[in-house]
Amino acid sequence: MSFSPDPLRIHLSLVSHTNIGKTTLARTLLMRDVGEVADRAHVTETTSDYVLARGPDGSELVLWDTPGFGNSVALARRLEGRSNPIGWLLSEVWDRFANKSFWLDQKAVRHIRDISSIVLYLVNIAELPERAPYIAAEMKILSWIGKPVIVLLNQMGKPREPEAEKAELNIWKKALADYPFVKTVLPMDAFARCWIQEEMLFNAIGDALPQDQRSAYRTLQSVWRRSRQAAYASSVDAMARHIWHALAAHMPLETPSLRERAITVGQRFGFFKDEHNAVADAQAALASQAADSFCSLTARLIEINGLHGSGVSKEIFRRMKTDWDLAVYSMDPQSAAAIGTGIGAASAAAAGLAVDLSSAGLTLGLGTLVGGLIGAVSGIGAAHAYNLTRQKAGADLTWSSQAVSGFLLETILLYLAVAHFGRGRGDWEESESPEFWKKAVSDAIAKSNIPLNDIRKLAPDAGVNALLQPIDAILKRVFELLYPPE
Repeated sequence: MSFSPDPLRIHLSLVSHTNIGKTTLARTLLMRDVGEVADRAHVTETTSDYVLARGPDGSELVLWDTPGFGNSVALARRLEGRSNPIGWLLSEVWDRFANKSFWLDQKAVRHIRDISSIVLYLVNIAELPERAPYIAAEMKILSWIGKPVIVLLNQMGKPREPEAEKAELNIWKKALADYPFVKTVLPMDAFARCWIQEEMLFNAIGDALPQDQRSAYRTLQSVWRRSRQAAYASSVDAMARHIWHALAAHMPLETPSLRERAITVGQRFGFFKDEHNAVADAQAALASQAADSFCSLTARLIEINGLHGSGVSKEIFRRMKTDWDLAVYSMDPQSAAAIGTGIGAASAAAAGLAVDLSSAGLTLGLGTLVGGLIGAVSGIGAAHAYNLTRQKAGADLTWSSQAVSGFLLETILLYLAVAHFGRGRGDWEESESPEFWKKAVSDAIAKSNIPLNDIRKLAPDAGVNALLQPIDAILKRVFELLYPPE
């Protein structure tokens, strides 16, 4: 089958040694399941084409998944010999009947030469160039194909610090520097790539294309970019709604009766252990709401980013240390002291923080309250004071700003995990975040200085909108740290 050049159809051929992960990467780039993935050689036996992007002018960016190179040394030797009659006869006649698999390999390579605009050559980063004998042979095959080549480093393992990945990248750049058809070398792990790295790949493709295809490619790249930007914007919106849910969450508490005060005081000294505790119940209700919201966020991010999976279990909240602010309105000092004591009894983290509220401001007529801290977020633990107005009887249990900051940290880390989860891995699975991710996100959140308490006072739509820009800014700052420009 022959192909005539078409400036509106740009063809990318994904090639590699057998069993390196071409189909897995194709699934990740296409955001859908294609081909067959298995841990054995020669899984892909025929060339298959898939549309990566389609422009309004009818232009198409086509990705070809091709059979892996098997006996690369013999294949390179046979392709070199095709220029003489005997070599051509061996390739076209002898191999066709004597070694059909080898003949199909040659046919696939000729197809790549005839159709490709760019060749994407995938390698296993764990096999250093000088220790993988097939690399030199496959460089000869790529030279025979005669098209621009972008080398993609696969099987890089879990994300690591940028400096470590850059060092490995430089090893491969140095090893392939003598091959002029290799235009660049990029990290592109089929299991742990990020869409930021895909953007780098698409920029590199544009730089390597012949001039007559660049106009159509710019249109196609903008189509692809809009789809990724839409997914990113939807992800930020989902994260903002989750954080707003935490800010707006509250559980009302009635002013305790004399009996309830006696029980909470008794609980502090070890009595009434099984007695109903309204504060603990409110804490549990808030935690359950937050866990449900986090599970919903996970499912939404998985869907937005083209993955599959059942989401995340509530057990992730065992890793999330949280605290509460207790806001008590129009309460006499004795009632406030009883609730404060009850809080101290409810958590070991708050032991010893019981406060005598009778002289903490309420007697000054300012409606001041000293809240009890339950737990701690990122090691922060202290008692907080608030100026409150007497508007209603009872109390409101809410997440503190420190707790919401902790939720924001987990939310950003969740998004990074989803954004780096290659579709070729199968269904989404929960995993721990690398420590350098946590530091990058923590630093970015600290610098953002989001006015959470001010946002808490806004109406729902305004509150979500007020969170969009800060979350976007945090993510962009993190991406700049994880993927610094060259």
